Amino acid sequence: MDFSKMISSAKKKKYLIISETELKELLSISKVIIEDNTYISDKIRLLKFKDELILQEKTTKDEYLIRLLKSKKEAEEFINQRLEIYSRMWDGCGCKVKYYE
Repeated sequence: MDFSKMISSAKKKKYLIISETELKELLSISKVIIEDNTYISDKIRLLKFKDELILQEKTTKDEYLIRLLKSKKEAEEFINQRLEIYSRMWDGCGCKVKYYE
């Protein structure tokens, strides 16, 4: 996979769906900055690849999504919001993660 093309494509969209193979390759060439287990939908990660911050998560449809974020602070806020939703899901809130927004 040409990760430069992947990054370029991700810059044009809110998110990009990647394969499990592409995720494994991305993990092998990126630095993991943050990694949290959601306990519902695998792990959510903040990766650094070259100068890009990439947020990676797995949907309930078993799709791997990546998003480019502008700062570590923005990424931390995004991750905290996701983890808060997952935490409430354990309590039976009926809430859902809006992965595709």
